[in-house]
Formats: sequence, C-alpha cells, structure tokens
Amino acid sequence: MKLKYRPAKKSDIPALVSLENASFEYDRLTEKNFKYFIDLSHGDILVQEDAGRITGYGVLLFHKGTALARLYSLAVDTNCRGKGLGRKLLAKLEQLAKERGSTYLRLEVKASNSQAIALYKSSGYRKFALKKDYYQDHEDAECFEKLIRKLSGKVIKGAKVPHYQQTTEFTCGPSSLLMAMKAHDKKIALNREHELEIWREATTIFMTSGHGGCGPHGLALAAHRRGFRVELYINSSAPLFVEGVRSQHKKDIIELVQRDFEKKIKRARIPVYKDEYDWETIQDIFAEGGIPVLLISAYRLTESKAPHWIALTAMEEEYIYFHDPEVYEDQTPIDNINIPVRRDEFEMMAKFGSRQLKSIVAVYPSD
Repeated sequence: MKLKYRPAKKSDIPALVSLENASFEYDRLTEKNFKYFIDLSHGDILVQEDAGRITGYGVLLFHKGTALARLYSLAVDTNCRGKGLGRKLLAKLEQLAKERGSTYLRLEVKASNSQAIALYKSSGYRKFALKKDYYQDHEDAECFEKLIRKLSGKVIKGAKVPHYQQTTEFTCGPSSLLMAMKAHDKKIALNREHELEIWREATTIFMTSGHGGCGPHGLALAAHRRGFRVELYINSSAPLFVEGVRSQHKKDIIELVQRDFEKKIKRARIPVYKDEYDWETIQDIFAEGGIPVLLISAYRLTESKAPHWIALTAMEEEYIYFHDPEVYEDQTPIDNINIPVRRDEFEMMAKFGSRQLKSIVAVYPSD
C-alpha cells in the first residue's frame, strides 16, 4: 500500500460519511459535521488514502490561544484493519498537531473499545480522567493525553491545584481563587455557596454590562480574610474595568469601591507591587510555594473582550499551564485542566484592555 495524507475536501464528504457509518454504531459524524470541520479555522481533517481511495481519517481541534489539541475522531476502513493503518494515521495526526504549535494531544475513547485503547497506550498516551455517561449509548469515555513536543527545562509548580468550574458567567475570579486556596488547605469548600460568598466580598459592583466582576483588590482581601498570605501585583493605580462602562454614575461607584478595597489592603498590610510583573516573577511565586491567580483577556480564548481570571498550575522554560474555571457547552471540566500555553501566547493574553492591565493575586499557605 502506498499511503498518502492530505487535508479533507468537501468532495470527500460522501466517502467520509460512508466510512463513519461503517465504523461507528453511535455518535456518528454527519455530512453537516464534516462540512463544519472542514470549514473550521481552529480544526483540521486529515485524510489517509491508498490509490485514491480513502482508508481513514482523523479530526483535530485546537484550543484557541493555547498549545492544546484534541483528537476529536479517528476511523479506519474496516476492510483495512490489522495492517497498522490506524497507528500510521495517528502518527501523522500527532505531527500535524505539532506543526500547528500544539504541545499536548488529548482524546476520548469508549471504555469498552479495548482495541483503540491498546493502540493509544502503545503509542505513548496515558489515561488522565474518566467521563461518565459520555456517549449516546451512555457508555463512559476514557480520556488520554500525550506530550507530542519535547519540552526543555525543569517544570516549576506549586501545590497540586484542583479544578473548580464556575457556576455563573461572572464568578471566574472567585472560582480561580477557590482553586488556589484549596491547593493549600483541604478544608476549603469548593461549592457554589463559597463561590458566591467570595463574589459578594470582592465584586466591583458593575462591569461592562450585567453583574459586577471581581477585581484584584477584592480577591486579595478575600484570600487574606480566610487566613492565607497574599501578595498583589498590579501595574495600574487607576480605577479598573471602567473603559466599557458608559454611565459616569457607575464609574464613580466602581472607583469608590476600589478605593475602599485599597484602604483595607493597606490596613491588612498586604504587600502590593506596582511594578509590572514578568515571567521571572511567576517563577519566583511558584518557587516560594505560591499559586498565581492571574488576570487575562478572554479574547485570546473565546474572542470575548472581557477580563477573565485563571489559576496557574505550573510552568517551564517556554510554557505555562493553567486551570480555566469557565467550561463551555462543548467542553467538560477535564478539558480545562492544566492547559498549556506557549510563552509568546501567554504574554499576549496576560494583558487586559486598552491600558494593558496586568495583575496577579499570589496565594500562599497561611503563616
């Protein structure tokens, strides 16, 4: 067999649908699905063919702004199985993901699909989670991942950080803070009551629209009240998050709340560093046992022009890893654990708004 690999074309769709229907009994991709993936800017379909006949395909999806790729689907012609075509196709998909800048490739597979699981394990994938009742027939999915890019340097990380999914669209800050605090103290409750309690303490009252979000000053105070040692890094003394607020009345209230937070921070003797933090600052926080809760622009992840909080979990020379508390419709919390980001991408996302606001709430164990 002389196998060739190329991107899928719309003219391939009938053959891809036929291959799909012959390969899977449930959760089949449709003609509409294949057309969507072919048109998708952050996805690729790689076709494997022999003498012009399609013998397999794989769908790759890329997590915007990160170095994480997902193998969404892989199928090989039932008449060609047992010839190593699946392994060759998988290797080509890994190379394609690597060329797109990905560091990790993740996938889900039916827990009962022993043949596919054996292929992934023998190809260097490790199981990292289980998704219950994931497929249409209510079968569980085993989640695997593989480091497809060799990384240099020693990984630096703090305590093991659990993931917590925010339960509202405006509580990414409290949810990220809960992750950091739980890493240091197992007694911290990860639940909606605690999430909203912190939001009430730390909210700036108003945002661009809807409920108020949480600024760095309020989050730092919330962690301090719960007995943690905290450092605040922020590169601005001006009122935060007012650019998208049209009403001067609301702007005045945001500024009043922030000034009150600043007074309380001063009375609590929380260290505040006004110099702009850098890569080495984050390294130092990890090295000293802290967990950085960090402000980013959500635009690099979701194309939403909104401030967003994440909890950093580890870093190495050119990559950083984080838990994202916001889980979208096509995701599960597992998809948002230890997301890798290249240093250049991270430095672009770790700024918010026209003022290029940068801030970290560094959470350490209690003294």
